[in-house]
Amino acid sequence: MTHEKPQMGTDIAVIVQELLTEALEEWSGRSLEDLGLAGPDSSLSVVRPPKPDMGDVALACFPLAKALRKAPPQIAGEFAQAAEDRLRRAAADGLIPQIETVAAAGPYLNVSFAGGSLAGWICDRISAATAPFGAALPPNGRKTMIEYSAPNTNKPLHLGHVRNNLLGLSLCNILNAAGEEVIPVNLVNDRGIHIAKSMVAYLKWGEGRTPEAEGRKGDHLVGEYYVRFSQELATERDRLAEQQGLDPRTVDSDTAHKLEDATPLGQEARELLRRWEDNDPEVRELWRTMNGWVYTGFDETYHRLGCYFQKWYFESNTYKLGKQLVERGLADGCFSRHEDGSVWAPLEDEGLKDKILLRSDGTSVYITQDLGTAVLKFEDYGMDRSIYVVGSEQILHFKLLFTILRKLGLPWADGCLHLSYGLVTLPHGMGKLKSREGRRADADDLLDELAAIARQKASDGGMVSEEQVDLDALADAIGQGALKMYLLQVGAEKNITFDPDATLDFEGDTGPAVQYSHARICSIVRKALAQGKITEGDLLQTELPNPFAELGTGSPVKAAGEPVGTLHRTGPPEYVAAARAVGLRAEAVDPALLVHPEEKRLGLELVFFERTIRQAADQLSPSPLAGYLLELTKAYARFYHNCPVLKADTEELCRARLHLSLAVAATLRRGLSLLGIQAPDAM
Repeated sequence: MTHEKPQMGTDIAVIVQELLTEALEEWSGRSLEDLGLAGPDSSLSVVRPPKPDMGDVALACFPLAKALRKAPPQIAGEFAQAAEDRLRRAAADGLIPQIETVAAAGPYLNVSFAGGSLAGWICDRISAATAPFGAALPPNGRKTMIEYSAPNTNKPLHLGHVRNNLLGLSLCNILNAAGEEVIPVNLVNDRGIHIAKSMVAYLKWGEGRTPEAEGRKGDHLVGEYYVRFSQELATERDRLAEQQGLDPRTVDSDTAHKLEDATPLGQEARELLRRWEDNDPEVRELWRTMNGWVYTGFDETYHRLGCYFQKWYFESNTYKLGKQLVERGLADGCFSRHEDGSVWAPLEDEGLKDKILLRSDGTSVYITQDLGTAVLKFEDYGMDRSIYVVGSEQILHFKLLFTILRKLGLPWADGCLHLSYGLVTLPHGMGKLKSREGRRADADDLLDELAAIARQKASDGGMVSEEQVDLDALADAIGQGALKMYLLQVGAEKNITFDPDATLDFEGDTGPAVQYSHARICSIVRKALAQGKITEGDLLQTELPNPFAELGTGSPVKAAGEPVGTLHRTGPPEYVAAARAVGLRAEAVDPALLVHPEEKRLGLELVFFERTIRQAADQLSPSPLAGYLLELTKAYARFYHNCPVLKADTEELCRARLHLSLAVAATLRRGLSLLGIQAPDAM
């Protein structure tokens, strides 16, 4: 039996592993199956050593000890020559860079590449827009739906939604880059008592106001009435508590809810909800109007953040679907009906408490709606897995949901996954970022303030000097870069505090530092063009892949005008060319000159971009990619400090270093785009 060979890409470790596997079978006279190392779970792997002086990649020989009945150091020593012969033949064929050394070091077989060859090998692939730098990796045959954002239509998006949106957006990009078919969707909570509260408040105090007349975003206007309702309801609740001889400050939450239900405002909201469910024409028309205002506001915020969706699901269309599923499960014996008429899912055998699915009056609960929506999504798209990006406070909810789906015998239930994330908060005393509601930071306010801070810092630091730069758009891109990199570089499960002042820095492990590294390279290229060291014709250019560009936000109501923060490069054609360049034409550069240790280290960082994307996709986490971009930025800073580009000793070396710099810029640009971050070409 022969093992399937993976397609050669740009990940040196993967390529070397395949080549060493071939050499190992030939040297030992045994197949991987005979050695007990066949299959996707094989423990034989090539890794990156922790220190550069240990080699560029290394094969650990521990897994071979049992089959070969030899100590790992002995295996490494005896296998070294056969391994070197195979790798040198591959290098001669152009599959890998030229080999410098192959040497046993204890139980490891360390491989080092020739510096100039390594840098040239990866730069050639980047300048040719090879996947994953200029395209997605080959399709892996898996279709994944990612549901993210999930807002309510009674208020604007807040800081929690921002983390949700960024995780969902970046995961869509990363999985697509890794070769998956990705379906981004949004589930909008557009019905229920909370929506009725905003409507009651508007009817009582709105006086016919509209977003257009007020010059405000529609979601902000509607959110104002939700806040007004909450404030007025609290006043009525406290008054009722005092009438009943209770202290409003000490009543428990259950009592508070009962008091709220008994207030005139609470009763008005429930009556309006009843009328909505009865399809009252007047109520439905107001509901459509106010939701339309909110969708327009959401559209603007989604555009600004870079979010896109193939489809929006609305709870008003799906909340009844689960009832049919529950009735079917009841008939099949999956569920049980209690004496009071309520229907429950028995889950004790699953280590969970039984879950109510239908109340005694036949009305559904929230999880019932999710059951129906889950079935609808799989009927619509037939995906292999469905990922829900929802906060960690809903871990139990999704454990129950997925267990019930499996209990119903749905074959795709095991493909449902909950990607949970922790809380994100702001430091105490952040001014208007404390939020409109006094509890949560409004997303638009946050983005506006980040842009203002970024603009001030860029101005104070003399970072912006070119007339062609749109300062408003640039400030927004930098502010978002700080926010997105900070939120995405840590594991989603962690609770974090976002401090704009600390993260809006052009040095250190920050988004602006990565953006500045990209802008610096573009500036170097423009100077090289101006000084005649290269011509525009020497530049190889490519556009970033954007597989979701045609989707847009998916909003049923679109905002007017161009989204805030859209970067457009204007100016001479060579400026635009520099911003899109990925390398120099082969006849204009000799990469073999890149022999300095920092040049090799930089080339090696580029080589591991593909592995990082696969790792991020496998982990369903953007943090490996964010960490990679931060490390690549540091590697370029070391290179730039030790290896002058425009002031290189020779014109030939200057062009070689420009070639390497452009490869870094292309990688930063591609990596940032996968995280939903813009890469300015001037800062």
